[in-house]
Amino acid sequence: MNWLDLYHSTGKTLKQLNINEILETNKESIKYGLILTAAEAQELIEARNRAVRNHGRVELGIEAVKKIIAAFCTSPYINTDDYALTLYELVEIFYYMKSETEDKIGDDELISLMEEFFNHSSRGSVELLKNRELALFADNFKRASR
Repeated sequence: MNWLDLYHSTGKTLKQLNINEILETNKESIKYGLILTAAEAQELIEARNRAVRNHGRVELGIEAVKKIIAAFCTSPYINTDDYALTLYELVEIFYYMKSETEDKIGDDELISLMEEFFNHSSRGSVELLKNRELALFADNFKRASR
């Protein structure tokens, strides 16, 4: 076996481990009637990878994704029909905000803030969350950081 073969086989194994970790979150989300399929879990990992790439970030694990799932599966604004799509969008917003705040806000604090805005002032609207609440927060955060 050469190094390239080893690299590719390790990548496939890691991808499956990540998918399995995402599927493990179903144990909690099922209490709220929300379940991700293996295909949705794979797409969530791919959405995360795109967001990381698009925002020039380096992330080694999927802990943030699992925390987003845990925080948002309890939302009264998410239902089975839009669960996976909403998670894809929330992951994108999370990495966007990490870049906008230049990593000066921790993952847990950002996820908590996103959840608060999503469930209250945005009333479950991902668009309002990103384009109003978090945009205003990022502007104020940048001004305060100068």
